[in-house]
Amino acid sequence: MSVMAKYVRIFCPEPKDDDVHRRNAAVVAIQSWIMALQEPSSAIRLASALADGVSDGKARDEFASKVEQAIVDAGSAAFVRQGHDLEIIVVALVSALNLVEREPNESNWTPVDALAAGLWSALSFQAPVSEEPIELLRQEVLVASRKRTMLIAERSRKRVAVPEIGPLTLPEAQPTGARANLAYRKATEPLVKALRENAELDREELEFLWWTIEDWSDSLDGRLSDADPLVRAVVAGIDGAAKLRRLPASGHRNVVLRGVPAGISVALTALLAALEDRRSTLAATIDVERIGHSATVFPLLTAIAGGKTDPVGADIERDAREWGARALLECGIFHVEMLRGT
Repeated sequence: MSVMAKYVRIFCPEPKDDDVHRRNAAVVAIQSWIMALQEPSSAIRLASALADGVSDGKARDEFASKVEQAIVDAGSAAFVRQGHDLEIIVVALVSALNLVEREPNESNWTPVDALAAGLWSALSFQAPVSEEPIELLRQEVLVASRKRTMLIAERSRKRVAVPEIGPLTLPEAQPTGARANLAYRKATEPLVKALRENAELDREELEFLWWTIEDWSDSLDGRLSDADPLVRAVVAGIDGAAKLRRLPASGHRNVVLRGVPAGISVALTALLAALEDRRSTLAATIDVERIGHSATVFPLLTAIAGGKTDPVGADIERDAREWGARALLECGIFHVEMLRGT
């Protein structure tokens, strides 16, 4: 199947078969690089850079050199980065799109999962771009990223079947005590792993449930239900995400936004003004250095923490429920990256 056939005309009005074949080969190389990323934070930074490239048409260093080399290695020896930003961005986006659309494996926080979550957050905050072909591709990536992220959030909370203790096999080459310990550890390892994973999910559910019943926020030093809808939505999103050990699912969003009216729609600057002195309290819970490398994935958290307050999309007016859902998503990605990253 030709991955690039549908998109090559975005940057090449009259492509030849060889052009498509070479870009297909480049896509394979780029995908191998993405899947080999060691840290989820690297995939989130890549998502941020891709979204920046979509918004202004400039290929970022985080991916431009890799894409350039992939295209050259695929047979286009004369290709250079200069003057080919659009092509580099499109090839990188298509590589990401094809990965994100694949069926997730059993692991719930792979580089592709982190990339999908980052792309959903970053692209959903931005305004549509004026060039229709690139906007259609942006929408495809956004929809696929949202779908994968929500699927991962649901699947990651399924309880693991607890297996029986396996057979005890004692290697002859080791001393009796060491052999027994090693055999016991191997026999019980699947059982212990399943119990730990299930216990982690149980604890998450209990902490989130207790937080919901308590209806209290330390950031507000008061009841969430007594706060202004805008303030309540954002604070609830941030506080609720802090109780989770996986990406937030639709059920968590429904609980966080329960009882929050849509209210008036405001842009980012008006939201920050509504937070008033609570902004500094919230900012103290945010690792500025950690999110600073991926500000486009975390536009709300970055603004609250005192960073850039005018990212692309900041002038779009959103109601309280939209801001609350964004706070939950951004903080959910942030906390999962902290807990499961390396």
